[in-house]
Amino acid sequence: MNGIFKLVTLSAVLSLTACGGSSSSDTPTPTPSEDTTTPTTPNTPPAASATATYELTFTRTWDAQTFPTNYPSGTHFSPVIGLTHNAQGRIFQRGEMASAGIVSMAETGSKAALKTEISNIQNLGHSNYLIDESGISGNSQSVSMTFEASQDFPLLSVVSMVAPSPDWFIGIDSLALFNDEQWLTQQTIQLKVYDAGSDSGVTFDSANLVTDPQSTITLLDSTRSDTDFAQGVHFQSEANIGVITIKLMQ
Repeated sequence: MNGIFKLVTLSAVLSLTACGGSSSSDTPTPTPSEDTTTPTTPNTPPAASATATYELTFTRTWDAQTFPTNYPSGTHFSPVIGLTHNAQGRIFQRGEMASAGIVSMAETGSKAALKTEISNIQNLGHSNYLIDESGISGNSQSVSMTFEASQDFPLLSVVSMVAPSPDWFIGIDSLALFNDEQWLTQQTIQLKVYDAGSDSGVTFDSANLVTDPQSTITLLDSTRSDTDFAQGVHFQSEANIGVITIKLMQ
């Protein structure tokens, strides 16, 4: 009888062990959750190309209504000349002496001497693109052109004579086209009139009067009886003589 009881008890113990031995076995053991989130990367613009092509449009706003004082006949802007360059390749700078090429352009509209100077800049490794285009003549209101720039030569400088005039010109000095690893997409520059400092004439039609010694390049200032300009713009309305718009071509 005792043997039978022991056999039944052992059988019950084995049965409980096989079933897990605990009433909490009905609750599944939790497993660590899996992180299914996909890592994201910041949206960054694609790397800029090594070179870029731009369209430049030069538009005149100089007329007898806006600038009436001693407004001359036959107004025009001489052929545009310039370059894309690095920091060592600039062709003019306010407060500095004008080169012979800038003086020749500002006094006569000729590009020959300035083209030679730009060629020298290129030979020194400071520029890789010459801008040599037409100006705004007669009744024309604007002129457009294209040019190329590169990351090595990302600055733009262009000039054109205000004609007729003693030695006055418009220009862009070292406009940066490449900033923060991206090309400039579009910009409009309100043009001011510079005095090259080589001729002391005070009106558009003044006879030649050499400035000796030569002065530095300044923004055009004059008395009210001579022209309407002060600091390169209209003394009262601050109107500009023209605008240049630069647009990146896709």
